[in-house]
Amino acid sequence: MNVLIESPLGGLLARPWLDAAGLFGLRRYMPLSRLWAAANAAKGDVAAFRDQVGSLPAFWSAFHLRPLLAHHDRLKRAADDTRRAWEMAIFDPAQASAAGLLDDRRRRASTSHQMTRAYFAPMLFPRRPSLARWQIDPPGAIDTDPSMLYRAAVDPKSVAASRRFVRNALAEYWLRALTPSARLSARPGSDRLYARVIEPADGAAADTLIFGSGLCLEFDVLSVGGDPGRQLAAMGWRVIEPISPYHGLRAMPGFYGGEPFFALAPTGTLDLIAGQAIETALLTAWARLRFGGTVSVAGISMSSFVAQQVASRCDRWPREAQPDAVLLISHSGRLEAVTFGGALASLLGIDRALQAAGWTRETLAAISQAIDPTERPALASARIVSVLGETDRWVPYDHGLALARQWRLPEENVFRYRVGHLGMPVQLTRDPLPFERLRQVLRAR
Repeated sequence: MNVLIESPLGGLLARPWLDAAGLFGLRRYMPLSRLWAAANAAKGDVAAFRDQVGSLPAFWSAFHLRPLLAHHDRLKRAADDTRRAWEMAIFDPAQASAAGLLDDRRRRASTSHQMTRAYFAPMLFPRRPSLARWQIDPPGAIDTDPSMLYRAAVDPKSVAASRRFVRNALAEYWLRALTPSARLSARPGSDRLYARVIEPADGAAADTLIFGSGLCLEFDVLSVGGDPGRQLAAMGWRVIEPISPYHGLRAMPGFYGGEPFFALAPTGTLDLIAGQAIETALLTAWARLRFGGTVSVAGISMSSFVAQQVASRCDRWPREAQPDAVLLISHSGRLEAVTFGGALASLLGIDRALQAAGWTRETLAAISQAIDPTERPALASARIVSVLGETDRWVPYDHGLALARQWRLPEENVFRYRVGHLGMPVQLTRDPLPFERLRQVLRAR
């Protein structure tokens, strides 16, 4: 795939049309994921599945559903069992099993389970089911005090590292810890932090990059080769990939990966952004204690909101938990504008679900103030790099550019490409100049 992306043909992918194609696919992927998550919760029980899904055409009788759900449940239990065996072994120094082999087995079993979404494709007709298990909070008192939301109890010694293994000249291992976020600790499945470390096999990387991913992206539970972390590690970075709350190894029971970010809005959104920001502080302190050198934070799409909060509020944390630089990719200074004006949010129906629950733009203002970037960053503007797609309508470009101007980022730190949201990862694979600029910023300390 990387060969294709880096070829002249790959340039065709880094174009605005890719966002429209992505929305077309998501209109099917999201409802399939909701059916898949309902099957996970049902554990093979037809009645429980129907309760989760709601109405189904009469054709889908117990006779048809029972074998489908049974097969799905077998693959889910196999994935769960393999994950438990993997986790018990790689974090236990007394175990002699090969960490790389266990990781491969876990990924294969998880991929087989994830791919069962295809089983439910006939259920998209004649009427497509809901794409989310909506549980919108009613308007009311929600704690949005930043002094509480972004308070970080940073103890690097709470982070456990797994055994290391080498694959294709790159070393990998895993980190885990109880989340330092009190709010995430109350979210079952997301109460424990996980992160993957990828680095050159000789361990000589001077720069550590904590790189957060986008909504519903779950590379940690798939068998993939040239994922973003490995691409960056091949460029000489030590990459720490935090698994975002609600995703992959941190998925909440009864939901598919990423679903609570919008289905449990607005607090599900608030908890992820504030909680992952605090977790990033912990990972920053751990990396600085473990390796020395520089530590920077990057976020793309959903995690760009996390990175913005790191840049905004890192002065609340101990010095060792503050990054040396921040890279924002496909970001926006106003989450409210994304919610009510972004193409992806419109597809998901977040604006309609919030309005149906009694929320207005005015009542959401207090929430927005807690998760939008501050008027001025806590980190020096010269240490922040911004990367934007000029045709991005998922996370509207204008508000990202407005933030770069408001924060007075140096012109050489602002990159603008004629791409949309989905085209941005392709563009950065073809043109790593923003990462080179990030290194220049680090060297200018």
